[in-house]
Amino acid sequence: MALRRQQGFKPFDKTRPLAQAIMKGWKKRSPADSLVISPDLELMGRLPVNERSSPYNGAKGYLLFLKESLDGRLPGFGEEGSGLQSTDSGTPSSSGAAGINGLNVVLTHGKPEQTVLSIFRTPEAGYQDYTVVEIDATALKEGGILTIDISVGSTEAAGSFDLFTGDSELPTEGAPLNALVSAWGISSGQSRRITYLFDRGQHFKLGATGDWHSEKGSVNAFWAKISVEPEQKSEPRKGSSAHLGQSPEDVMNTFVEAFKNLDSETILSMFTEDARETFEDDFEDMPEDARTQMSEILSQMEVLSSQYVGDEFHFQLRVPLAGEVSVKMRKVEGIWLIYDVVE
Repeated sequence: MALRRQQGFKPFDKTRPLAQAIMKGWKKRSPADSLVISPDLELMGRLPVNERSSPYNGAKGYLLFLKESLDGRLPGFGEEGSGLQSTDSGTPSSSGAAGINGLNVVLTHGKPEQTVLSIFRTPEAGYQDYTVVEIDATALKEGGILTIDISVGSTEAAGSFDLFTGDSELPTEGAPLNALVSAWGISSGQSRRITYLFDRGQHFKLGATGDWHSEKGSVNAFWAKISVEPEQKSEPRKGSSAHLGQSPEDVMNTFVEAFKNLDSETILSMFTEDARETFEDDFEDMPEDARTQMSEILSQMEVLSSQYVGDEFHFQLRVPLAGEVSVKMRKVEGIWLIYDVVE
């Protein structure tokens, strides 16, 4: 391969979904493999040339191999194949495409960073079809900051990624309400980072699936660099509701709830120092009946949209009595804080 590159050949693109299916199917040190791959790029059977013995030797044996593949029996994979099976596209299984080699990452003090390369598939809108990456961080007994840098491949399907605790049951339909942090709608060729602060060694699961706005059944590849580093101990922020490792989506939701509850202390804790000086409210001095009435009005507040803009996170709110409000956040010392609010 090095010689081919010297001679001007383009490097092979391993992120393409078909390449990923082939890489998951080939057997180590096998000179040649027969692979059966579905139109949805699901592996259905594998027959290494050196293992064409009973019952798969000869023409009749090869025909048996093909029939078993089409019947969903996953010949050639043995126990490895259990993770490949999925139900129909209406209610996909949670194991997704992760089963061939096992997407297992073990993080230790000596090896705090690993990468994985795999594929995800787009389910029917409203369902989940996770490719699951198992993350073992139990060796880091004091905890740390788990960081996952995700890049999505070049085909059209966008990806959504959810981080769960190791003992969580991954949902097969509906929004992943039990996720610790999420990164949704990562478009073709785009990258995103998610972080999570944990205080003791534990297991995690990273679920990768197609975004509901992508075409059902479409497939794309993803690459993830998974790493952990010790938490940098610093003077805690008093009364802050935004903390290290918290996603901007979580900060946004906390901000909205604080406004609905007229919680000035929490709202102020989520601003940068400069923005805090310009924020004016008189919630604390309101008469009780006025507070109740205002809280009822603000209960109708809703998020209209949200998006990453470079290194920042922006979202639009519809606020009763004020109309549409634009809110902008950025990271300050690793913490997402609001620096601008414009009506």
